[in-house]
Amino acid sequence: MLGVIQKQSSTGAILIYIGILIGYFNVAFLQPKFLLAEEIGLVAILIAWSEIFGTIFSLGWPNVLVRLFPKIIAENKKSNLILFTILIIVIGSVLATLAIFIFAKFLFIDANDNSQIEKFYLLLIPLIIFNVSFRLGDTYLRMEYKSLFGILTKELFQRILISFGILLIGFKIIDYDRFVLAYTLAMCFSGLLVLLYLVSKINFSSFIETNFSFVKKHKSEIINIAFYGILGSAGAIIASMIDRVMINNMIGDRYTGIYYTLFYYGIFVSIPARPLKRISTAVLAEAWKNNDILKIKKIYTKSVLNLTIIGIYLFLGVWINNENIIEIIGKDYQEGVFIILFIGIGSLFDMMTGLNTEIIATSKFYKYNSYFIGGLALLVILTNWWLIPIYKTVGAAIGTCVSIITINSFRLILINIKINHIPFDFNLLKVFFIGIVVFLNSALIPNIENPFYSILVNGIFITLVFWTLIFVFKISDDINDFAKKQIKKIRRLENF
Repeated sequence: MLGVIQKQSSTGAILIYIGILIGYFNVAFLQPKFLLAEEIGLVAILIAWSEIFGTIFSLGWPNVLVRLFPKIIAENKKSNLILFTILIIVIGSVLATLAIFIFAKFLFIDANDNSQIEKFYLLLIPLIIFNVSFRLGDTYLRMEYKSLFGILTKELFQRILISFGILLIGFKIIDYDRFVLAYTLAMCFSGLLVLLYLVSKINFSSFIETNFSFVKKHKSEIINIAFYGILGSAGAIIASMIDRVMINNMIGDRYTGIYYTLFYYGIFVSIPARPLKRISTAVLAEAWKNNDILKIKKIYTKSVLNLTIIGIYLFLGVWINNENIIEIIGKDYQEGVFIILFIGIGSLFDMMTGLNTEIIATSKFYKYNSYFIGGLALLVILTNWWLIPIYKTVGAAIGTCVSIITINSFRLILINIKINHIPFDFNLLKVFFIGIVVFLNSALIPNIENPFYSILVNGIFITLVFWTLIFVFKISDDINDFAKKQIKKIRRLENF
């Protein structure tokens, strides 16, 4: 089963990083080149609210699937579970639509009283509907070890469509209003495909025999998991999106655009964890079901070490190139450069704590995740409320960074209490030492005026020195084994 994680995680990582390159092109070049910061900010607010509502109106069903999937599938036909999942999508979408009409005038508040925002609120309806569809459908597929479908549609195809939309406005084929519509369609794409995939898996020939007896059988457990799932998921998405909303409300959409753009670079550090987190939930759920604590400890320890190595490497790459990044996207973003630093530090700490959230979410003490995530959301709101008026966008980044570090520390403590395991060892100190050596020596790289060439030279230096030291000092067996396999392949090609 560890092989399943490794294989799908590797393929998923490749797809995600192709998507990341496209996303980088969108955020680092296309958007700042063709859109004003306030126009970027408007799109960011639409995304933020659709994510918040999409999470809430998923009604906790993704959490139910993660916790009970092995048990339900063992007792029922897959078609019944798929059909009930689609029913939840319909119910959640109806409730979300009603909520939009009821709360619309409270959602779009801008510090500059920008009426442009109110013009697009109806687009939230399709955004939320297909957000819910993707969340539920992708979770179901992940539990069947089919995580690559969701990665392909959301991380890759969606970003390609967004690129196309930005180019359309860039070449003045469409105006800004139509661009927002095109952006909305792109954001709905992955949810639509996943929903169609689910529908295609329903066995309509035995449709009349459909029953949801598993709901009645596990009623109390489902309600309990869904309730805490809503609390936890809502807290998580509020924690990750509320900074944009608060910046927009307190200092305006221009600052929202600056924050959204630079936030992307900081969060880049934690991207490699995405495929691993997607795939590991099914394996961890099975391990908890079998009470295989040794497997959980092994997965936890390996995830901490390997993600820390990758996280430090990416953090160095991003922060050493911060001046080049600002040069590329425009001097208007200079005032927010430390957003990259603080979001990067928070993302790195999240990588350092491995799969702690997934381990808790798939265990019998999953309720604690809701408490932690609720605490995270509250902490982000309080720190942002305090720091945004003082430091503007950088204040929001500091608040988010402090909140991530605090809550992940509590997760580490809880897991240690429950399974008596601390996933850190001396190798982590070696990784940090290597990171410091690379950072200090990067000052020796000659200054290059062209930011693209400078990034290339810095990247080559960081990659060669960092990974050589990681390999020589044998920090990670997994990474060394992978490197040796690649070396053997190269030698075989040379001999051929």
